[in-house]
Amino acid sequence: MGFLDKILGAVTGSAGTAAANGLTREQAQLLKQAFEPLEKAGKELPQKGAAFLVDGTQETVLLDLQAAKSFEPGQLLGAPGRLRWGYSNHQNKALEKIGNQSLEQRGRFYASVDAIAPALDVLVRLGKLLAAADGGQSLEHPGAPVPDWLQYLINDAVFASFNKSSSSNAAERDLAKHRPAWNVHLIAALLAHEGLDPHIALQEVFERKGLDSWYHDRLDGLVEAPAVADYMRSQRDATEALPAKLSAAGRVLLARRIGKDKALLNDFAPLFLRLAIDGSKTVRAEATPHLEGIAEAQRLELLGQLLKDGDTTQRTQAAELLARLPGDAARALLDVAAGTETSKAVQQAIRSAMSRLDAAGDAGELELPEPPAWQPFEDIPLGEEAVQLLIANRIELLEKNRVAAEAEIEENKASKQTYRYKWRQDNYAAHKKLTDDDMRVAVRVLNGQGSKNDQNRAKNGQLQQVVGFGNRLQSMPGFGMPHLIRWLAVSRHWTSFWFDDGFHKWLGRQPVGSVDLRALAELLKRSGMPIDDVAHTALFPYWNQASAVDVLPADRVWPFFAEHPEYIDEGLGLVAPPKREGRQTQLDLNATLRTLAVFPTVQARWLPRVMELALGEGKTHRAAAQKALSMLPDIGRRVVESLGATKSEVRIEAANWLAELKYAEAVPAITKALEKEARETVRAAYLTALEALGDDISARLAPAILLAEAKKGLKAKPPAGLAWFSLDALPACKWLDGSPVEPEIVRWWVVLACKLKEPGGNALLTRYLGLLDAASRQAVGRLVLRQFIAHDTRHPTLDEGIAHANAHAPQRYQGNQQRYQNAKAEHKQYYEADFQKTQEQVFEECKREKMSEYLGSAIGEKGTLALTAHAPGHEVVTLLQQYMRDHYQRRSQIEAMLEGVAPGNDPVVIQLLLGISRRYRTASVQEKARALVQQIADRNGWTQDQLADRTIPTAGLDDTGKLELAYGDRIFTVVLDAAMKPELRNPEGKIVKALPEPRQNDDPVLIKDAKAQFSTSRKELKQVIDLQTARLFEAMCTGRIWPQAEWREYLHRHPIAGRLIQRLVWLELDAEGAVRGSFRPTEDGSLIDTQDDEVELAADSQLRLGHASLVDEGTAAAWNRHFKDYKLVPLFAQMTRKPPAVAFIDDKGQPVSEINDRLGWISDTFTLRGSFAKLGYQRAQAEDGGFFYQYTKEFSSAGVRVAIEFSGNTLPEENVPAALKTLGFEDMKTRGYSDRALPLSSVPLVLLAEAYADYLAIAQACAGFDAGWEKKMPW
Repeated sequence: MGFLDKILGAVTGSAGTAAANGLTREQAQLLKQAFEPLEKAGKELPQKGAAFLVDGTQETVLLDLQAAKSFEPGQLLGAPGRLRWGYSNHQNKALEKIGNQSLEQRGRFYASVDAIAPALDVLVRLGKLLAAADGGQSLEHPGAPVPDWLQYLINDAVFASFNKSSSSNAAERDLAKHRPAWNVHLIAALLAHEGLDPHIALQEVFERKGLDSWYHDRLDGLVEAPAVADYMRSQRDATEALPAKLSAAGRVLLARRIGKDKALLNDFAPLFLRLAIDGSKTVRAEATPHLEGIAEAQRLELLGQLLKDGDTTQRTQAAELLARLPGDAARALLDVAAGTETSKAVQQAIRSAMSRLDAAGDAGELELPEPPAWQPFEDIPLGEEAVQLLIANRIELLEKNRVAAEAEIEENKASKQTYRYKWRQDNYAAHKKLTDDDMRVAVRVLNGQGSKNDQNRAKNGQLQQVVGFGNRLQSMPGFGMPHLIRWLAVSRHWTSFWFDDGFHKWLGRQPVGSVDLRALAELLKRSGMPIDDVAHTALFPYWNQASAVDVLPADRVWPFFAEHPEYIDEGLGLVAPPKREGRQTQLDLNATLRTLAVFPTVQARWLPRVMELALGEGKTHRAAAQKALSMLPDIGRRVVESLGATKSEVRIEAANWLAELKYAEAVPAITKALEKEARETVRAAYLTALEALGDDISARLAPAILLAEAKKGLKAKPPAGLAWFSLDALPACKWLDGSPVEPEIVRWWVVLACKLKEPGGNALLTRYLGLLDAASRQAVGRLVLRQFIAHDTRHPTLDEGIAHANAHAPQRYQGNQQRYQNAKAEHKQYYEADFQKTQEQVFEECKREKMSEYLGSAIGEKGTLALTAHAPGHEVVTLLQQYMRDHYQRRSQIEAMLEGVAPGNDPVVIQLLLGISRRYRTASVQEKARALVQQIADRNGWTQDQLADRTIPTAGLDDTGKLELAYGDRIFTVVLDAAMKPELRNPEGKIVKALPEPRQNDDPVLIKDAKAQFSTSRKELKQVIDLQTARLFEAMCTGRIWPQAEWREYLHRHPIAGRLIQRLVWLELDAEGAVRGSFRPTEDGSLIDTQDDEVELAADSQLRLGHASLVDEGTAAAWNRHFKDYKLVPLFAQMTRKPPAVAFIDDKGQPVSEINDRLGWISDTFTLRGSFAKLGYQRAQAEDGGFFYQYTKEFSSAGVRVAIEFSGNTLPEENVPAALKTLGFEDMKTRGYSDRALPLSSVPLVLLAEAYADYLAIAQACAGFDAGWEKKMPW
């Protein structure tokens, strides 16, 4: 008999009978098997381990395990200390299998532990054995003060040994069901057994400070077990003391556990109230919604006691919570506290709470208007026509899938990869199983007549493809919302109808205002579905789908929530979410506030909470809350009260909001607050608000006052992050009257701007800059912008790069060689590129990497950019274009700089913003530019197109196209030559290449200014021509129409744009858009046609750019001859590119959305990249794995994105074979990936022609069509 068998023999009795050591024979066998893998780390380790576990002998096994080196014993046991995912070892699958077998045996052991009489000695030793074997390698400690051996045991029993791929699913780890012994009582018993405080068990159950928040639920089996409530009741003193021993993460879990157990909540109401007024915001947010479970009278009593006896934080938060209880009782408690409170912070909280209660009382008198009537959705059964349509869909899809499956087989044959794809083949096989009867099943389900069996059959994925194919069924006249809802309920039970593309296609076909949330709710009820999904349309944000608030009229949204206020209560965090069947979704606070904003008025029950958010310290929801409250008649009076808040953040926000509300009655209160205010950022907000409300603050801007404020401000400690800024380098400045500005003033403005953290500036900083003369504003802006960029783009030096390469290149080179040599044959291709690199190439690679590192960032001091608004436009454009080219990944800095320079209204800068808003590689930067352009346009009451026309820079040229340079006592002039290049002429009118050397008696200042003016003009001219050419091209493609008067004033008469449009053909349109004729402007200001006859435009004519797609072939040819005869080069081609000869409807009657007549033209990825770049296309956003397969060009004024697809490439890009595929167009307004494709018929005709010409041009760069192109592509 072996040693191990002797040990097992000591365990007497049957498999289910316990022996003296507390183990049954079966349990001992499970432990034996669980530790057999240790043999790979030491031959005797399994036997010693079993002996140690069963009877406590062979204690030296713990030291043996710690000394094991050949294998990590913890890996052999499946990493027992982990709280993340299932155990895996991709590098050693054999080891993974061994570890999983051990986990399985331990899992069975843990399930067998006796809940009444557990073998504590054995469990303690098991924990110590696991700890010794793993040596801390996998241990994740939640943070309770328990020894490592116990944490190993708990982690292993409660999480690790479940070891399923879905191990994050708490339902899979229901301890009460699967392992009933494992609860807080067992942990307390283990602690007591080892002479430790058993009450620490509660900390072990709830503490999570040592874990990332993503893994806080891994021990929820302990938290959710009913035993926790029993233990807490039996150990009341320990439970009452528990919050003080837990971190915020632990208190959140404690609040959640008590809050959702109503009996436990009422047993520990005083403790729970303390959690609801906790110093941690996250703890308060978790606890507060559950307060509804405590009787209101008890809540008032407990809050009143805390308001009286709590510490400062508790008293402050108690006042906040009392404000959420509208009624005389809460008001009375606050009144009493107001008379005795001595803390200023608490006094302010009490005043704010009383103000919110008063506001709620006043709002109680405001009633919602009668909502509009609504009609339920008509339910018309689909008939045989629908069945036949689905049968036709099935046949067509079957053929498509057959072709796809055959192509997949061929691709697999040609592929160098060992893996063989079968998805398309499996899909085809599944489609072949569908029958006509399945189509009848689908129609029965759609009509609400399906049996349970029908509904199960409708879950078939291939049947769902047939029903949704081509959107044909949804386009049938009889198809309606009831059919869609029923189908989604069966086929896509996991998602809301609001996030279904088919629903939004249907919605787009309905008359505006005809769809009401109440009707949708009625339909869901009628269909046996919960109406939660209707609430989610507005209260649950989804990244790629607009909210009901954005899609439906306000009076079709708010009445539903007025009838169901419980959803708003939940969204505001006033009540805890109820337990729902199916999807558990958390309503979004910001979305709830946006929904409240469409109500005619905020109801009294919600007012205190919304006011709390509107003037709270948190910025996230402040704007949405303020917007929701803006319709209240006396909101300004309530906001004024917050000017006396103890926290500066609240005072600033109150001033800003009063300015936004245009509440002029607040001027005396703000003035009074300003006199008392010491904090400079708050003073700035007050001054800004006063001016916005029409108060004259000029007396407060006198130089002497500004100097005194500057000196005071500069005495304080400056922002630490601003140390890089050289205040001494700021230029000497002058006031508007020419008198000098004290240097301290401008230095203080830089510090203040940094503190305000508003790169777009505010009214006060704008006013400050307006006190300087133009040259000073420009000089300050220039220096601040250059210093910001210089600090933000610092890199290691060449010497540092070389030193880094010397230290790391040899190791990297060796690693490249070893990875390739050690790789399996089928994997070598992935390492070959690095293997081929020489030592010199690796050295250069390491050096470049080091020198490309950023040594810091200026984004923390982005507020200083508020002073760049008046930097010289041409310098701004040059600096930003260089920055965006070289540092495009620094998105936040780019957006901040654009914000900073936008308020200056410099035409060159505006044109830059317009260009970025139309086309830029980073979507968020493009959106920022669009928003800034819209702000500028709104400020002036213009559209974006009108803004673009009205702000075309002139490069200093006057209306006659001439720039005069005062060069001493001589006047030089600059005009544009025939090629639109600047031409310099001396006083005699002769062309000269450069300004001459100045004469001795010439004024040096005039000479310097003339040279600077000439240099600036040349730079600005190039920028204007580039930007206007691009803008006019987009206008041609998108079909922009100009009113004749605006065209003449802002284009025809412009010294630069007027010259550009002379090289373009224009169309004269009547009021209906029909073409009356075509013309070209000439140098003398006249308009001529192809016959050189002068054209007189009709008074009511409108104008647009011409194109071959808009005129007949004869006219196009005549204009081509005209330009040739005049030896004019068109600004861009207009009369040569024609629309493709394609049908807009296919033979199935469906809209065509792509062109593929150059599909399969082959090239390589770098050639294609270069061709696309020349035509202005950008790489599309990469998907998972860095893969991309499109190049795009956006036409934002039309909301259309041109997308040309190719076979694809990965990032970082490699030059591999590539093939051109299709030309398509996408709707830029669609946020999701699906259903972005636009039918060709909805694309502007000129844009279609130009994009198709680009498609052909890309094809011309290819080698030609290759019938076997798919076999030659790497993917």
